[in-house]
Amino acid sequence: MADTTVVARGGRVELTVTASDEDDDPLRYEWSAGGAGSFTDSLASATQWIAPTQIFGRSEFFLISVTITDSQPETKDPVETFLIEVVQRPPVLTAPGDTLVSFREPEIVLEASATDQENDALTFEWEVLEEGELSADQLSLQTQSRDGATTLRMLPLVPGEVAMSVFTTDGTDTVRSEFTVEVTAPDLPEGGTVSLSLPATDGSTHNYEIDVYEYPNQKGVAPLLVDSWFEAQTLCLQRGMRLCSRGEWVNACQGPDNRSVSSVDDRDVLPEEFGLRFCNEIGSGLWGGDDQNLEDVAPSGSFPNCTSGTGAYDLTGNAFEWMQVWVPPAADATTLEGVGRAAAFSFSSTIFSGFLCGQTSTLGVMQLQGDLPQPTPQAFIDSVLSESADPAFVDSARTSPAYSDYFSDASGLRYGFRCCR
Repeated sequence: MADTTVVARGGRVELTVTASDEDDDPLRYEWSAGGAGSFTDSLASATQWIAPTQIFGRSEFFLISVTITDSQPETKDPVETFLIEVVQRPPVLTAPGDTLVSFREPEIVLEASATDQENDALTFEWEVLEEGELSADQLSLQTQSRDGATTLRMLPLVPGEVAMSVFTTDGTDTVRSEFTVEVTAPDLPEGGTVSLSLPATDGSTHNYEIDVYEYPNQKGVAPLLVDSWFEAQTLCLQRGMRLCSRGEWVNACQGPDNRSVSSVDDRDVLPEEFGLRFCNEIGSGLWGGDDQNLEDVAPSGSFPNCTSGTGAYDLTGNAFEWMQVWVPPAADATTLEGVGRAAAFSFSSTIFSGFLCGQTSTLGVMQLQGDLPQPTPQAFIDSVLSESADPAFVDSARTSPAYSDYFSDASGLRYGFRCCR
């Protein structure tokens, strides 16, 4: 009798018959399976039948028979039969479950594995399903499979939910598992300021506050672009703040890890079109293409990863930003010529790519001239820094052609800004 009537493809079944003869004639055993499979010994009372490795469908039945003869032609030879079911066992798949991950993560790594009882070669495939919020073109996918396991490296280009499946096949059966990956954007502030510290050359520390976003410093609102440095400074003064110094701005851009650009993403490993990862510049999901002009900017906070960890956003990409650089008088100066400030701005903007935090420009050192009031150096500094600025001086400097090159772009391009204190 058989120990079992069910066996996998290529499996073995133990078969045994016991017989006796009244005349003590020698007995002979002949096993047959209609040509299917094979026997370890087809002429023994106990043998093993090796099931075929290929069957039709998921299950196929085979009739195994054994004929017992005693070498006496006048006697009827008994026949015993065994019904064996050979089954195709599908692979066993271990797949990821529903996954929640932050958009701040540089990539998502998913793993799946499978085993096959018949030791069939397995192949794997990952698939993005249509019912998810994210489509395949919003994901950067890389797969690798080996030794019964597969790995998917996924870089979501925008936050959202993606429906995924992974399946394995042994050539006959396919086993599939479906799951979702939810990529959540960090909870960005509505506005406000963040407090930072800037080390000074003398070993001291300069503590200051800087706006989270470009003015008007409101999440979801496009930055205001102004014609001149004076206009930006005036709007900051109205808030009891001022334009940021170059050191303060660069410090906020670089962050605690001294990054070259203001983003937690690495632009060098991102695809050419990177969606809302990195910042708003060439290749972003809000970039307007070759026809985009320098004043096309995205609403503040559109790029959740465009920060160096300081809590200030969009310092790379989006708008040029005004800042201030003070130039003190020379030690041997006898006049007020060359005393003043240089209006500075960041090079980084929407239609440029690859500019670093420290890459800024100045419009030159202002030369006091013409019929404008001649304040002392400190009075001049006070006039553009404090709320008690001399309105006549500020208005004259803002409108005087002699000063326009120091406080506005010669091409008429408007810049954004953010405030500090």
